[in-house]
Formats: sequence, structure tokens, C-alpha cells
Amino acid sequence: MRDVSVSSAAARRIRSFSVWIWVWGAVVLSIGAFTTYLNVGIGDAGFGILGEGDNPWEMAEPPILEPTGTTYSGDGSGLISIPLDEHNQQPLIVHLVTGEYVDLFITDVEDLGRPVDDRGWPDSVAYMYDPGDEALILPPDAELELWVRSDAAWEFTLQNEEVTEIADGFASGKGDGFLVYRGDAVSARFVHKGEGIFFVTVQMAGERSDQPIIENGNVDERLSWNPTNDVYFSIESDDDRGAWTVDIDELAASTPTEPDPTLTGSPAPLEDPSSTPEPAALTPATRSATPASRTTARRHPRGTTPR
Repeated sequence: MRDVSVSSAAARRIRSFSVWIWVWGAVVLSIGAFTTYLNVGIGDAGFGILGEGDNPWEMAEPPILEPTGTTYSGDGSGLISIPLDEHNQQPLIVHLVTGEYVDLFITDVEDLGRPVDDRGWPDSVAYMYDPGDEALILPPDAELELWVRSDAAWEFTLQNEEVTEIADGFASGKGDGFLVYRGDAVSARFVHKGEGIFFVTVQMAGERSDQPIIENGNVDERLSWNPTNDVYFSIESDDDRGAWTVDIDELAASTPTEPDPTLTGSPAPLEDPSSTPEPAALTPATRSATPASRTTARRHPRGTTPR
């Protein structure tokens, strides 16, 4: 192979041409990166690429979604408005019929009626990814503004749902379930035995939902919440691959009475323990409250609050 050489002037021209090519390429890449940056957002659903008009609550005139019976449908994002006298703060269940990646948000009561540029981000309450997914909606003591965020066509039903009350502090079951606890306790133990999924979402009216348990297989965790009148638990599990229990940490029924120093008299003599008959063996009572279940388990959520 022969050595090839060029003149000094030609070498300078080649270097100059190479520099301009590099600069032009850097400019093109910078423009592309900046355009991508404008379409990237970090919201309550996490990091993701945002399309134009993804957030309907930022629109001056968002599409208003009207029902056909209990069914709502749309092609993209929109707003569902339900007056207080129509929902009466009764829990609602959303069941996704068609579509995927449908996110739901509720306007805070203090932001109702405010202009677009004077209201906060609505509360994220549900993420549905596949047909058959369900979510619990807790309307406020006011008009319900339910925002639907989606990039494609979708359809779901929205109707009242009977929620199983944990009346005696204990519930058990298989599959999915919607439970409510009304009491003074602020924590509970959640146990799952089996090989399937076990997701637990904790919800209170007027607050963002939280999904502290996203597990698979055997689970034994204790969760706590702020004092409230009603706390709701949405449970997702495979009905044929495991069983679960929820055991509320009930508060003591009463406070022990302090001895009264003003009382007089001799205390009663203590019994001889040897004279007390042995107690009979106790058989644990079985307590259960089996919530409604369905046979289709949901997919693992995308990031949490995912998306």
C-alpha cells in the first residue's frame, strides 16, 4: 500500500470541512434533544413522554363525556361531571371494557369552579391498563369531577358498588375484593399465602390513593393510615393461586381503672392456684368476611403511581 500525502492548503480545507460537519451535526442533535425535552414530563404518574393535550384539566374547554346508561366512552381525554345529589358519596366502581392505559384523576373540592390557571393538579386515583381492570372511586362531599386521561379510544362502566365492611376487625378471601373499615384503628396486618400476586391499595375520600403493597407470593405486612372515618382497601390477587386475610389492629376496648386510694378495707384473700380447675382447651373461632371476587387478575402496575 502506498503512502498518500496532500498539500498543506488541502489539509487545512479538509480540517475546516470536518469541523463544519461536526458543528452542523451537533446543532441538529441539540434541536432534536430540545424537542424531545418539551414532550417529556414528570407527573404523578412518573416519568414519561407526553403527547399534546394529555392533561385535560389544562384545557380551557375540555371534552365533556356523557354516559349511555352506566357506560362512558371516548377517543382520548375528557371530563366526567356528576353532581352530589346523583352520587351521594357512594363508592363507585370503574370497569374498563375496551382500551388500555387509562388514567383517572379527581378535582380537589377547593379547586371546583376555578379557572384553568388557578387550580392545582387533580388527585390521581386510578390507573387501568387492560380490559377487565377495575378501580374504586370515592366521590367527595361535592360535585365529582372525574378526569379521564388517555391517548386512544376507550370504554368503561361506572356504577355504584357494594363494598364489604370489615365489621369485626377481620376479613379473608381469595381473588379481588373491595373492603371498608369504619373505626378508630389506624393500622392492620395484611397476609397473603400462595404463589399469585397480592396488591393492596389504600384510599380515603378526598386524598390520593396509595398502593403500598405490590408483591407476589407469601406476604405479611402491616400498614397504617391517618385517623379517618372510613378507609377503603382494594385488593388484587389471583383467586386460584392464593388466599389473603386482613386483620385490623383494634384499639383496647377500655382503659384499666386506676386503684382508688380513698377506699378502705382489707383485700380479699387470694385463691390457691392449686384449687382452680384446669381450663378446657379452646378451639379458635373462624372469622371470615369474603368480599366479591373476580377471576381475572390484573397486570403488575407500571411504575407507581405508575405511568
